Amino acid sequence: MSLRVTGGTARGRAIESPPGRDVRPTSSKIRQALFNILQSRLSPGFSEGDYHFLDLFAGTGMMGIEALSRGASELIAVEADRKLAQNIIQSLEKLGLEGEVIAGDVRETLDKLPAYYFDVIFADPPYKTVLADSTLLLVDKHNLLKPNGLLIIEHARQSKFSQDKVALKKVEERDYGQTRLSFFSRCS
Repeated sequence: MSLRVTGGTARGRAIESPPGRDVRPTSSKIRQALFNILQSRLSPGFSEGDYHFLDLFAGTGMMGIEALSRGASELIAVEADRKLAQNIIQSLEKLGLEGEVIAGDVRETLDKLPAYYFDVIFADPPYKTVLADSTLLLVDKHNLLKPNGLLIIEHARQSKFSQDKVALKKVEERDYGQTRLSFFSRCS
């Protein structure tokens, strides 16, 4: 299956999505909506391309690729499946984009990333697991988000979060069918 970049310098260009039911690329409708939201919430730095993007449970890598296409100054993508991680590297090369791909479990790699570094963290963990909540806890524990940054978790609408245990608080949510995007930011 082919996926097309929806905006920026690589708009309309395609990457290949590996076959299989375990790969659930974020739909183009949700990608477009997310980047419109980010542009309005993170301007002017976002529109000027001055932001660092972390893509967790990267899968096809399309969210990070979309961020680079739309001007992100840096991408780090984390994917546990080594074949998918290699596919992301090949997709970046094909599109002439630069980013770092880490083949590893999110739960074991976040402590190796720089604190207070990322403006945008996007996470799309498998829906029928507790990884959405675990991701919120880990991003908070390792202080990965800049003070004005956003953590966005894509999850099933019925998922719940342990917000009472973290400094990151939900500031917005958007529903797209059975999918929900939850936006978290550091609250003082």
